[in-house]
Amino acid sequence: MAVATFVTLKFANTLKASGVPEKQAEAQAVAFSEVIQLNLKKLVTKDDLASAVKVLENKLDNQVDLLRSAFRSLRSELKSEVTLLKWMVGVSISIGIAILVRLFFFHPPL
Repeated sequence: MAVATFVTLKFANTLKASGVPEKQAEAQAVAFSEVIQLNLKKLVTKDDLASAVKVLENKLDNQVDLLRSAFRSLRSELKSEVTLLKWMVGVSISIGIAILVRLFFFHPPL
């Protein structure tokens, strides 16, 4: 991981070379260094992003697992319902055929 460094002496010398008084240049260098250090603490690193991505991947995996489980359960319920419906239709057709046979073949003559 790359570390950003700020050299206050070099910064102060650059300010002095451009005509800024020595004490003022040193004070600005120290203040600027503190600001940079505070901002660097708030920067997101690749490790931070990788960690966040890993957490999101785990959450997504958990959600996918829950969906798979829900779909399996739903499939099982639907399979049971279709089987019951097949039996009900079969029995209804059998009863209908039995009624028709009785009406046409075993009906007493008038």
